[in-house]
Amino acid sequence: MKKYKVILTVLFVVLLAAAAVVVTGVLDINKKGPDEPATDPDEISAEYTNTYTVKADVPLPLMKTDFENVFYTMSKQGDVKFYEVSGGEISELEETGNYEVSAKCSSQTLTAQIHYIEQEEHVFGCGLFTNIMHPEVLIYDYAFFKVTDMFNNYRNTAGTDLYDRGYQLLLIDVDSSRFYSDEKVYSEAFALDENHETTLFLSNDQRTVGMDAMEKTDYKMFTDDILNQHNSTNVLFFSSRYYVDYADSGFADIFTSGGSGTNIDNVRYVIDVDTLHFWNYEEETYFFRDNDDGTFTLKAYNPSSGETRSLETFSGDLSEDYLIKREYILNKKTGEVMNILKGDKYQSIYSILGYEYKTDMFGVSEQGKYCCVRCVKEDGEVLFTVTNLETGEKTVYSNEIFADIASVNLLNDGTVVVSVSTGENSASYYQLVAKF
Repeated sequence: MKKYKVILTVLFVVLLAAAAVVVTGVLDINKKGPDEPATDPDEISAEYTNTYTVKADVPLPLMKTDFENVFYTMSKQGDVKFYEVSGGEISELEETGNYEVSAKCSSQTLTAQIHYIEQEEHVFGCGLFTNIMHPEVLIYDYAFFKVTDMFNNYRNTAGTDLYDRGYQLLLIDVDSSRFYSDEKVYSEAFALDENHETTLFLSNDQRTVGMDAMEKTDYKMFTDDILNQHNSTNVLFFSSRYYVDYADSGFADIFTSGGSGTNIDNVRYVIDVDTLHFWNYEEETYFFRDNDDGTFTLKAYNPSSGETRSLETFSGDLSEDYLIKREYILNKKTGEVMNILKGDKYQSIYSILGYEYKTDMFGVSEQGKYCCVRCVKEDGEVLFTVTNLETGEKTVYSNEIFADIASVNLLNDGTVVVSVSTGENSASYYQLVAKF
């Protein structure tokens, strides 16, 4: 196979993890393996010596923070470490501090130890609750806590500027299947004051309770991608479609804070949004809407005029035939990448290679220069490709190890941070640095 070279530094942090590990308690967040390496890295170095150098620097999967090139690891006991990836090397960062925080969800008090770092007056923190740590909690078995900056200029119903008062935002995801995922969906939100006390962020008016005695987790939905997609004074977020579960309907509505001060029907912002993505751009809100005819359309809503205009219609099913990463969308059938906001389209990532892929993983650097995909050829060969979108140049890697990629992050300098899960009864974690 011909190899297309692109001048960039590629760092593969490959995390080889087990499918299951036995623990006690209701919660099982061990699908990616135990906390400690089970195999000496020298045992696999020979297999990859022609492509990689192998180091055992990081014992757990790296997950992204809100800071560029900064990642964290979290054990199933809630222990957190921070790392920086720079110049092809990984170094551990000292945390700024830690504290305990409690929040009440569905009348149950969830408690976690938050470990955080601060950079240039911005904060990122995370913590873990499990029923193994707190068996007195009956409804919840798992909760991931994230602490980040409060929305700038946001005022609550009393007119208090929470950002100006020094509040931070506490978000909670209660789905344990996303423990090692960088695409969490936060169903609980709290304002966190300087004493680490929590108050409910946005109203819970008309929130219903499910058969499991838990308040519906699709009533207020935040993702990391939409945290900066807010208006000057109002916060935008997702909610289910008129009490129909998002998991069943596939549609959500965008809500806005403000108005009467509650997030009930009269403050729905945009209805029938396909997938949990939207983008505020040039005073409009961009989103996708399914057309029920085998196509879907990128639309733009103007809050000033109340009008919605169509920008571009795509063929196929959005959830099946496309992958979205921030403001970029990949057509898995054609290999075409498009900048959703600017409309820029790039040469198909398939065309230069002369065959078709079955693609299931897509990453784009924050500045939009590089993209990467994981693909499978018809004969089953697994490929991992890094493409310079500006020039069309690409590097193609073919190795069975890429069949088990669990997640990928692509940095602005072309560095690729890859997590690979494999194995059945044991787990090991390795840092593999690609050679050129």
